[in-house]
Amino acid sequence: MSETTSRAAFLSRGARGGIALVAGGSLLAATSGQAFGAATADADIAKLAATAELLAIDFYSKSIGSKKFKGNELEYLFQARISERAHYKALAGVLKSATPKGLSFTYPAGTFDSRLSIAKTGVALETAFVGAYLGAVTALKSNDLKGVAATIAASEASHLSVFSDIATGKPIIPAFPKAFTAAEATKAVTPFLG
Repeated sequence: MSETTSRAAFLSRGARGGIALVAGGSLLAATSGQAFGAATADADIAKLAATAELLAIDFYSKSIGSKKFKGNELEYLFQARISERAHYKALAGVLKSATPKGLSFTYPAGTFDSRLSIAKTGVALETAFVGAYLGAVTALKSNDLKGVAATIAASEASHLSVFSDIATGKPIIPAFPKAFTAAEATKAVTPFLG
């Protein structure tokens, strides 16, 4: 999110019935009540998804850099970041020059202070990502993009399971994850945008 867009401005826009993300100098918006990223065109959905992937890449990079994980958990974080980069690359293949890039994100104080705080944040983010991609599947018009969104949702669900296991000792994925509306996805990721 752009450094010039404050959290208050973001929340204010959200309170007026829609969400807006500033990505790479361009405004991406969606009407609340629709699936996350649902807008008038598949490209708009792909731009919002690419923004979420940049957040995921940033989160995994900072989680790895925290040095709070070892062994299999650390290896999983590296592999998950590879997955997130692949998701972003797939979306960039669709968006070409319109792909969001160069974004910065903020995290609540203490997010990277412990293995547990990172895992809890990972659960929150991955829950939002799973729901957002499930919502995008119904909003997209292109069957090819629907397939990409569904595949990414499955990948995000595996990341959710790993973070859930770290945070609670139980690798829980809901049997039927909920597809998020724009408002629900925004609420879930708002602490990181700003």
